Amino acid sequence: MIQHTMKLVNLILVAVAASLLTACATVGNPEGGPKDEVAPTLTNSNPKNGELNVTTNIISLEFDEEVQPNKLTTELLITPNTENKYTVKTKKNQMEISFEQPFEANSTYTLNFRNGVQDITEKNVAKGLKLTFSTGSFIDSSSVSGTVVELLTQQPEKEVIVALYPLIDSLNIRKNRPYYQAQTNAAGEFVFENVKEGEYRIFAVGDKNNNNIYDNENERIAYLPKPIQVTTSSDTIRLQTLRLDTKRPQTPSRETYLDRFVLNYNEGIAAFRASPEASPKDSLLFKIDSKGKVIDIFEGNGFTGGRAIFAATDSAGNQKVDTVAVKFEGKRSQRIKGAQFKTGTTGGSDRAFRAGQLVTLELETPVKLAATPIRLLADTVEFLALSSEDLTLDRTATEISFPMPSTDKRISQLTAVLDSTAIVPLKGEPLQFQPLTIVKADNRGTGSFKGTVTSDYNSFFIQVLNKDYKLVREVKNLRNFDFKNMEPGTYFIRVLVDEDNDGKWYSGDPKLQRLPGKVYMYPKPIETRANWELEAVNLEF
Repeated sequence: MIQHTMKLVNLILVAVAASLLTACATVGNPEGGPKDEVAPTLTNSNPKNGELNVTTNIISLEFDEEVQPNKLTTELLITPNTENKYTVKTKKNQMEISFEQPFEANSTYTLNFRNGVQDITEKNVAKGLKLTFSTGSFIDSSSVSGTVVELLTQQPEKEVIVALYPLIDSLNIRKNRPYYQAQTNAAGEFVFENVKEGEYRIFAVGDKNNNNIYDNENERIAYLPKPIQVTTSSDTIRLQTLRLDTKRPQTPSRETYLDRFVLNYNEGIAAFRASPEASPKDSLLFKIDSKGKVIDIFEGNGFTGGRAIFAATDSAGNQKVDTVAVKFEGKRSQRIKGAQFKTGTTGGSDRAFRAGQLVTLELETPVKLAATPIRLLADTVEFLALSSEDLTLDRTATEISFPMPSTDKRISQLTAVLDSTAIVPLKGEPLQFQPLTIVKADNRGTGSFKGTVTSDYNSFFIQVLNKDYKLVREVKNLRNFDFKNMEPGTYFIRVLVDEDNDGKWYSGDPKLQRLPGKVYMYPKPIETRANWELEAVNLEF
């Protein structure tokens, strides 16, 4: 009996011990407990926020929970900018930042930690963590604030660097990091506080390579030609970013064919001129592809080859002039097989056309037309035969156009059959064509909108943009505009103002001394609906 009782007691003791060990091994919240969503809070610091006559080069921070750095070397913004290197140490709820050199005398410093400090449990970030102190007898109290938007969309620029450079210094945005630096929020807003009063150059940069300078033309930059005065009551600043392009177009390759001479450019070309060297006032026949990068030169207008002058201008106004020996020899170009719908000619869905809308077929080589070049079939029955008089051949003789005919509602598509005996190439072997399917657009119809311009400017470009801010339509200098046959959808209206009346919009100054041309965005999107006309769109700029 005693032995049995002892065994029972031993079993109970083992169970209790196991229970205690399990409890001791469990750390943190019980399973199913509340998640830690509270960010760490600064409880003490040395120096303290707002402290004067600081001599230490070690910044000590104490929090209400254990913390760790989070990409602190990139997140920590120190203004004014300093090349003073530092190291970071953390121990539980304490963080220590040790600088190699003392801070500059009689200066106000602000350490903005942004997202650089977080707790170790759920990585909650200590938002809004800043520390300001002075190595002199007062804190600089001047400030400046404002907004940054992208010039061509007028949309806020978030998380771009805004930079201040003292006017008395030789620092500049292309070579030196900012003296004072801030970052925009999601609304494109920025603020500088505790700035030393004076005159400054101000910039904003979409700093893709995170080096805090403007050294890449793929980065957008905003600038003001004149310095700003920073005081305790500075004006609100508005900055507009754009991409500056100073590189002239180049032609990495050229191609010679029997029926054309091809120039391949490294970027899209906005304007192009071509003329024989012997007769610069004459024009050559050419065609630019939809992306503006490939330009085909054709025989015609008395030109059969020889030296020619090509002047290509990109969208930023950079121009490259080349004198090139042009030959038409070798085989015929076969970039296009037979015929195809020209890119960008449809009114909406893929190769879908409405009655009256222009259908353009691009041919593989220049041709001449005879007899009845195209027959349109509904199912397998001939619907319409198009003679050469019904068709338009462009000046390069490589594109045939005709209006989409009206059809019965039950007909959903037509088939275009091209006659190779009536579409004759100017050079080389006869062409061969596959039937092309022309899809009818649905019957939902199109919309339109019209309006007026109220402005003292005489030269301007009214542009219709799609929901992705891509150009859809453009008209110039119309005080009363009417955009018809618009696919149902959302559009924006942008106006580029030609302030010096030279027929071009000024896209910005690489020397950062002249502002780009004025851009006006209609304040709300235009919603077009089928068979609906929107009136009274008034553009005031």
